Amino acid sequence: MTHSAQVPAAPRLPVLVLATDLLFATRISDAVRAQGGEPLLVASAEELRRGIDRWPALMLLDLHALPLEQWGDEVRRAKTSPQSRSIPVFAFGSHVQADLLHEARAAGCDHVWARSRFVAELPQIIADALNPPAIYPEGWNAAPSPRLLEGVTLFNAGEYYRQHDVLEALWRDDLRPIRVLYQGVLQIGVALYQVQRGNARGALKMLRRGLGHLQALPPLCQGVDVATLRGDARHLHDALAAEEKIATPTIHIEQRLPGES
Repeated sequence: MTHSAQVPAAPRLPVLVLATDLLFATRISDAVRAQGGEPLLVASAEELRRGIDRWPALMLLDLHALPLEQWGDEVRRAKTSPQSRSIPVFAFGSHVQADLLHEARAAGCDHVWARSRFVAELPQIIADALNPPAIYPEGWNAAPSPRLLEGVTLFNAGEYYRQHDVLEALWRDDLRPIRVLYQGVLQIGVALYQVQRGNARGALKMLRRGLGHLQALPPLCQGVDVATLRGDARHLHDALAAEEKIATPTIHIEQRLPGES
């Protein structure tokens, strides 16, 4: 995924929707697409499990779509896994069924709302999940250090094992919040190393960790084009999750030094 050729479009992040009411499911799907996401409609526990394995940006659950015992275990599994527990889960149902709303909270749903409130706030829920506001940690706009430049150079040369050592040392020494940038880059590099070794499962795990660290950073951070890096890493993630055959993946980190336009 180099940038000398045409840059791929930003990936449409999936939003997992458990709903059996066709009209309401269509309404939610339209809202997801309007925000630039990809709706994943499911109607069974098995489909919900497969959807969670796609690592969606958001899960929306109609509590009346299935009995609690059919979807509750899947939510618990998602919320106890390091790879998926950060996915926000919004559940909604009738306000008069207080027991059901309580059980949904106990199952691990982050937010359990009456349907009327869910409908009113749906656009904002989706927008916040797909396009979270950037956080500007201390050091985000500082000049890149020699070690960051070295790590990026090694990354771009395919020296993923060596870039890990350089960036991990930088991460350990720099205690400012910007250290998440170094951690995110090195973990994506480790993911590429795992792909080279044929370990797709390990690569997915590291991509999710790396993307988690980079998610809220500004588009350009210490000269690193974080926005493009996130998009390229997500493209690779989705290809691996779909079990597509990956030859020799290349993600090239673009960097703009001070004074460059």
